[in-house]
Amino acid sequence: MIHFRTERVLLVAPNIFSVQILANNKQIRHITSVDRVFPAIYEMAPHMIIFDYDYLSQDMERILRRIRTNPYYNKIKICCFKSGQSRKIDSLLKVLGVNHVIYKDDLQHPTKETISHVKSILDSTVTDLLVNASF
Repeated sequence: MIHFRTERVLLVAPNIFSVQILANNKQIRHITSVDRVFPAIYEMAPHMIIFDYDYLSQDMERILRRIRTNPYYNKIKICCFKSGQSRKIDSLLKVLGVNHVIYKDDLQHPTKETISHVKSILDSTVTDLLVNASF
């Protein structure tokens, strides 16, 4: 398993997170608008992007294809946060370049294995935000 920690994370999700927590956090930038994804990538140069699939399902394929075909964006790790598993959609996401898929159910009913997997991908700050948002 590849082990990496993120330094700068771009979170593309609905406005469910505490604005105060994210405003003071220089490690995580939260955007809610699809048209801000690429300007935010350019401004921030994140090491990882976390997409909420349920929020962006209509635009996800277009965004992922654009990221993976551009050499400037190509090194960015991509995580997808989903409410549940779907073999067809998960396979498509992997083909389109998603490095990791994290399921809401796994965060709500965590096992030691699940928590260690998520923590190996994300810093504890980001992990805590995802866990809190998933409830």
